[in-house]
Amino acid sequence: MTTITYRDSKSSSGLHFDVGSLLQKVSHSWQQWQAAREIESMPFDIRKDVGYPSAEAADERKVM
Repeated sequence: MTTITYRDSKSSSGLHFDVGSLLQKVSHSWQQWQAAREIESMPFDIRKDVGYPSAEAADERKVM
């Protein structure tokens, strides 16, 4: 005898969400924020040496 079950990934109530996925997104955002803070805390000369764009170049790319 074979029993087949079906698991629906979406809850019908609309309140179900994936906690693991949410935690991954929060963790990734936090890591990006920390990396940006570390880079922006460096002197301009070091940022230039590692290829981090200047504020003027970043603004020009947004306009285009």
